[in-house]
Amino acid sequence: MRIPLVRADGAGVTTACSPRHNVDSATLGTLKKSMDWSAEERRILAALKTPAHVQQFLDELDYDERGGAASPRAVMKSGKAQCFSGALFAAAALRELGHPPRLMYMDAASDDGHCLALYEIGGLWGAVAKSNFTTLRSREAIYPYIALGLSYFDGFFNVYAKRTMRAFTEPVKLERFEPRGWRFSGGQLMYIDRAIDDAPRAWKLPRKRIASVSNVSESLRTSGLAGANPAGLWRRS
Repeated sequence: MRIPLVRADGAGVTTACSPRHNVDSATLGTLKKSMDWSAEERRILAALKTPAHVQQFLDELDYDERGGAASPRAVMKSGKAQCFSGALFAAAALRELGHPPRLMYMDAASDDGHCLALYEIGGLWGAVAKSNFTTLRSREAIYPYIALGLSYFDGFFNVYAKRTMRAFTEPVKLERFEPRGWRFSGGQLMYIDRAIDDAPRAWKLPRKRIASVSNVSESLRTSGLAGANPAGLWRRS
């Protein structure tokens, strides 16, 4: 599904207006407009009718090797994403389909962490994700929550074939950040970073098991890296 991306100038704002401030109607109108989808953004999102469509859209975006947060609006404008900005976009797109915007963050050792956008159907969980690795993308909504996270373990490895996942969070709810304009912001979204840092971990790999975790096979390593952007891969410094 190749959908033209937004190229219009202008990023959202994250300004909160205190009732004690005197804000004229024109300013209020600008703020409201900047914290709503443009017609072009709505067209893009309206074409994503299922989680599978959202995943396909992410797969067709260029991988952004720069890292860091970018809002869903910024992703549509640039046509690039990595795991964090891709998960934020997917959470916003899933929100349009009626799913509360929620993330799972996965901690890693000797590797970059990973972020998923979550959705739940009938008590079972699925995920959508942007990744440089083919093994770390979507999952169908067939898993209990812990099983969903663990389904990524075997496919979570670095370029040296070492399995690197160490923990994952409970769902991180983004709806509480709606007044701050997380979907439209042009900023760093540090409050989402802090929410991830503060989130309880739903699972952690026991320390005594780390040494016994085997490397992945060369065939799995090669298939996992198919189509990867080399500039976006974690490497030893």
